[in-house]
Amino acid sequence: MIYLNREKSGGEGLFLRDGAKLVYTGLDIHTEPPKAEPLAAELERLGGIFLLRQGQEPALSLYGVPWLEVFASDGGGGYFAAVNGLDQGPVCWLPPDRPPRWAANSLGQLLQMAAGDPDWRRKALPNVPWPRLPEDPEGRAALAAALPSEVAGTEKTAQLPRVFSSREAAEKEFPIQDIWTLLRQKREPRFQVWPMQSPQDREGKAFVHYTAWREAYTGLMDERILAQNTLERCRRMAERYPENTLVVLDRERGDTVAGFACYGQRARDFFSVQDASEICALYVLRAYQGLGLGRRLMESCLALLRRPNIALLVLKGNQNAVGFYEHMGFRLTGHRRSESIGGAEITELEMVLKRPGGR
Repeated sequence: MIYLNREKSGGEGLFLRDGAKLVYTGLDIHTEPPKAEPLAAELERLGGIFLLRQGQEPALSLYGVPWLEVFASDGGGGYFAAVNGLDQGPVCWLPPDRPPRWAANSLGQLLQMAAGDPDWRRKALPNVPWPRLPEDPEGRAALAAALPSEVAGTEKTAQLPRVFSSREAAEKEFPIQDIWTLLRQKREPRFQVWPMQSPQDREGKAFVHYTAWREAYTGLMDERILAQNTLERCRRMAERYPENTLVVLDRERGDTVAGFACYGQRARDFFSVQDASEICALYVLRAYQGLGLGRRLMESCLALLRRPNIALLVLKGNQNAVGFYEHMGFRLTGHRRSESIGGAEITELEMVLKRPGGR
């Protein structure tokens, strides 16, 4: 049995041997978009189920083993949660005292019960003084027709999750790991390229971003611009934009981030080349340069990009970077882009890699 923290995990590339079973743990919050508002309001009025809205996610101190997907409240401090995903069921009710109780075999069954019976809560969730909901037969018929139909789901013999106040509390009983820890257990080769996933990855990416700017651009870029690229700003960027970022890890030094690259499937509009993806950033700490890590980051990005042309910008005067990109097949196009930052101007040169057919 391998217990994995599900938050931002994905699970791609994870292979288990010897019959080991994977159990995701944690908490997800499912919210409904504004277009669901009329239906959600009727479900509240007639069914006593308050679907969670986008932008109004509750702060819940809950951690489930297996994982929970909370999608609605009961209006009185309790919540409804799917155990194996909204499309699979079962659904449990989490009262304020936390131990989960069975609510329905599936989401469809729960919603149809709520639409069809004004007294469903007293029957399905006993030992609680639930007030009776409005009768309104016509409104209930319309609500039932608009909701997902009942499906068989999971029988009531299925085991409900254990619910804890935090991951730390759950770890006292379950050996929970983060998925990136399990995926990266193989120690060879020393340097490995991975999508940025863990808090350690993000902190390392921020440090490389801050440090590599100083190493590469001192003397080439106005100090006023360099001063704006603080370590705290780099941390905010790593947290705000975690997608499409690869990090190269030094496995012999505790998975230290030695460099990173960011890419975009569609290049920004100011590039002159058509049908292009973009390399948005690529930095390797000076202490790790000359080991082929920039090439590995670039090749990993190119393998993920689908368009036939790959564009990037390089700071004017940064001949080391120009030489590296030319070695990777990029060519200067003659186009340049200038902008003013903090009262200082920088100029960047456009480079493009053309590959026939793309992916």
